[in-house]
Amino acid sequence: MKKKFILVDDNPTNLTACELALKGKYDIFPVNSATDMFVLLEKMIPDLILLDVEMPIMTGYEAAKILKKNSKYKDIPLIFLTAKDDLESELEGLNLGAFDYIKKPIIKTLILRRIETVLSLIDVQKKLTISNESISNLLEMKTNEVALRRAAEENAIKASMAKGEFLSRMSHEIRTPLNAIIGMIEIASRTDDKDKIRICLKKADSASKQLLSLVNDILDISKIEEGKLELAKNEFSFRKMINNVINVVKIKADEKNIDLAVNLSDNISPYFSTDELRLSQVITNLLANAVKFTPEKGRVEINAAEICDNGDSAVLRVEIADNGIGIEKKQQENLFQPFEQANNNISQKFGGTGLGLAISKQIVEMMDGKIWVESDYNQGAKFIFTINIEKSDGNSFNDGFNDPNGEQYDFSQNTILVAEDVEINREIIQAILEETKIIIDFAENGQEAVDKFTANPDRYDLILMDVQMPVMDGHIATKKIREMEIPRAYDIAIIAMTANVFKEDIEACLNSGMNGHIGKPISIEVLMEILYKWLVLIGR
Repeated sequence: MKKKFILVDDNPTNLTACELALKGKYDIFPVNSATDMFVLLEKMIPDLILLDVEMPIMTGYEAAKILKKNSKYKDIPLIFLTAKDDLESELEGLNLGAFDYIKKPIIKTLILRRIETVLSLIDVQKKLTISNESISNLLEMKTNEVALRRAAEENAIKASMAKGEFLSRMSHEIRTPLNAIIGMIEIASRTDDKDKIRICLKKADSASKQLLSLVNDILDISKIEEGKLELAKNEFSFRKMINNVINVVKIKADEKNIDLAVNLSDNISPYFSTDELRLSQVITNLLANAVKFTPEKGRVEINAAEICDNGDSAVLRVEIADNGIGIEKKQQENLFQPFEQANNNISQKFGGTGLGLAISKQIVEMMDGKIWVESDYNQGAKFIFTINIEKSDGNSFNDGFNDPNGEQYDFSQNTILVAEDVEINREIIQAILEETKIIIDFAENGQEAVDKFTANPDRYDLILMDVQMPVMDGHIATKKIREMEIPRAYDIAIIAMTANVFKEDIEACLNSGMNGHIGKPISIEVLMEILYKWLVLIGR
């Protein structure tokens, strides 16, 4: 036997559309006002009432109140049909005792499915004789759903505002070093004074490194949001790593006459094994922030110690303390959130993107550790983190490939092939390596590199291979060289030299047959160490 529905809607078009959607499966009794509904109720008690909200004379909400107060009608299941799409209206309807709140326009499959759900619920209620309790649970669920949706919308608004503020800061942070680079180059181009040119280039170099650091932060936070940030593992000297970090931060500290102190406990193991680059990134971020927010002639110190020795591993505790502006308690909860800083005044006064601490938190947690802050406003701050770290014996530790005699590199006995399609990049390589007296042959794409190597394989001691090139990319070119049936094709060192610097990019280079990877922008020190390793140490 078909269930009987009363359908109430003052709009004939909506009434017809809904009736057609339900007719055939249910017996539909359409009326175009709440008054007509009550007249019809005197003649029959339906299994369900589908009630429009916005109607003249008497609204759906007003009619629902009357229904729920009448003992004869209060148990009739009720579903609101409406074009109103705000959360307050939906919540009001559910609070009046409705089972559901269906928004127009009516979609046949959707309304049938939701009505079936309601009817199934009613059948269960009748069988279990707990109708009042079930209605209460459903109302609570719907209320919570609305509340959660509202909370989600509020969080989305806050996130949107935070990202908007972040983009505003980001525009400033990008334009500032870029303006310095362009300005210093312009000044240098207008003078023949070598000292002035040298000063301009030094300032442009500093600004370019600041810009590169910003780009790296953006890439890191993108990888964090996509869940792609991964840790590598290498053996390193903790004290040497700290010294390298101090050398980077000390430049800014000296500019402000800040006393930069380092206190490393004697119990720290000589060597550890983890991602040295990421760990130094965390410490650099914290030290750079401490210097930034510490006034002239202030003090910043780093303290490190092993607080738990587990044999092959340890818990390492690192603390960076300053006597700077400090952080109010209510602002500390925002510090480790992406795109946020303690407050807008700080970003306006001191600059920054608000990414460094969020990235540091992610890295520390990936190292099975935690990071926190202890601070009061105008009382300085202590940023502290602990990580679980594997100890190492130092057997595979590599202390770099600098010329052991401390002299200028001399590669005059060597010839290399450089595959690079961008002219300015070729000029940069030529200029960087000019003092080493190395002989360089250039190829402007992968196919040309393969052809030059094929023509004279014994001429070359090493190949620097760009990855993204026209005609043939670096991966294919490397594979073609490795597949040649000559000994030199297998032995020659091929080093990727590319702007593709993610872990998966490096792995792709190695999988294609390359021996190493140099990221762009090129670090002169890294390039020299790589050449010294393959041309002198291994080439001996």
